[in-house]
Amino acid sequence: MNKPIVTKEQLLLKAPDLVGNILLRRDLKERETLYTGMMNQARELGIEKQIREIAQQTARDYNEPELWELPESFEKSIPLQSFPLSSLPPVLGEYLKAVSENVQVYPEMCVLPLLSVLSLCVQGKYEVQFPNSQHTEPLNLYTVTVAKPGERKSGVFRAFTAPLWDYQKAENERRQPLISEYRAQKKFLENQLDKSTKGNNANPQRAKELSQELDELEPVHRLTLNVTDCTPEALTAEMSKNNECMGILDDECGLFDQLSGLYSGGISNIDIFLKAYDKSPYTVIRRTKENLYLEKPVLTLGLMAQSEPFEKAMHNPQFVGRGLIQRFLFAFPESRQGERKQSSPPVPESAKYSYAELVTRLLSLKSAENPYILRFNRQAALYMSDYFDNIEQGLKPEGRLEFMAEWSNKLYAKCIRIAGILHLCQHSHDEPIDEQTAQRAVNVAMWAENHAYKAFSGGAFDTQEVRDAKYIFSKLKGINKEAVSKRELLRKCQALKADECEEPLELLEDMRIIKRDVTESSERGRPKEIIKINPIIF
Repeated sequence: MNKPIVTKEQLLLKAPDLVGNILLRRDLKERETLYTGMMNQARELGIEKQIREIAQQTARDYNEPELWELPESFEKSIPLQSFPLSSLPPVLGEYLKAVSENVQVYPEMCVLPLLSVLSLCVQGKYEVQFPNSQHTEPLNLYTVTVAKPGERKSGVFRAFTAPLWDYQKAENERRQPLISEYRAQKKFLENQLDKSTKGNNANPQRAKELSQELDELEPVHRLTLNVTDCTPEALTAEMSKNNECMGILDDECGLFDQLSGLYSGGISNIDIFLKAYDKSPYTVIRRTKENLYLEKPVLTLGLMAQSEPFEKAMHNPQFVGRGLIQRFLFAFPESRQGERKQSSPPVPESAKYSYAELVTRLLSLKSAENPYILRFNRQAALYMSDYFDNIEQGLKPEGRLEFMAEWSNKLYAKCIRIAGILHLCQHSHDEPIDEQTAQRAVNVAMWAENHAYKAFSGGAFDTQEVRDAKYIFSKLKGINKEAVSKRELLRKCQALKADECEEPLELLEDMRIIKRDVTESSERGRPKEIIKINPIIF
């Protein structure tokens, strides 16, 4: 098939010779690839049935096994997009590019750790309002970057989180005298209250005054920006001391094991992670300590994970069924293994300083009881509305987003949050979000959409029909024969009833994994269904 054949007559005339050429190939994959190409042409010309009959008759004439097309795969092949660096403000884009070159990773390894750090800096302080709506979104993000061991995740992680630890250390040094003063004052008042309620010196009025002073005493705690290895209850306690805000930025990603109940007898407790994504109230009732009440908890998750724990999380029914996974942005950076150099260019001091200065400025922004509201200007609002319509089109039946609809239903809100974060990197909160920032946020969201395809193509959101087809397929591979009777196959598929196999078998036939053939049995002339198996799957 060196020359294109454009008419039905030409293809029908040349089909026997083309098939003969295919049958000369001894390599099974090559044979199926060539036959698939031929059949695709036949389908385009509307002569699929005729060409198939010619092909199979020619195979019989050559005394060769029947021809098969390449089977489809259950796993979607997703071509991943590169991250558009122009979608970041210059300070961020320059630093990200410099870090990726220094650590020798592709920029996609750096994007979500960067956004997670920025999210942690501004969460709880600001919210962003939907265009043409009163609804607002907080600025926290949940992200996970998935890469194999040895892909230098830790180097990337350190480069972006370093200013957080510098700020935390300096702030705690500043707070230390205030913490000591607070603790001394609290202890003094508690001792006085104890004395005023006991013995001959009991003074109810004084006790009342002291109790009021204790209630009005403003707590001063050490600043904790980030925790990694802690239980949900411990996380809640830390959030209560830190303005109800916290980050879990971790390049080892033990969180998924923690949440799945690995250390708690298999009991999953993900409530705080669901509530703190949307600032929903959360309460912990404790038997031996004071109960914890969080009115508007906000949490940032910025994880770097290896493939195995990520796959477990994607197939965890609690994570998927309750919507935890759907809250995440994903990145699957390609590996640079094999092309790395012994030495690499250092990160320029100017880029490092500008990034650290930005992080420090964002962390220094003051929190208010009611967060400031960021709004879009008219042009930016129109741009965001267009993207909203684009998402809705993708969610229609047969649309590009239908198979991951639950994640995509939150995509617009994620884009809105990203717009708010990027805006604060360049502008004051009292300026409206402009069109350039809206375009940047949409570009980031569309890149994230592409990487989400890969996240959700692994089977976590398969329909029951697909799951059953995969189950039957696993049994077929174990048979290791060219054909099997339907009765024999059903005996091996004991997890399914006979009537539950029909649709999965039709799917497997559509995927060119099997062919179904009804023959007349020698036993009393009864029809017998034979299931032929594509030999390439063995």
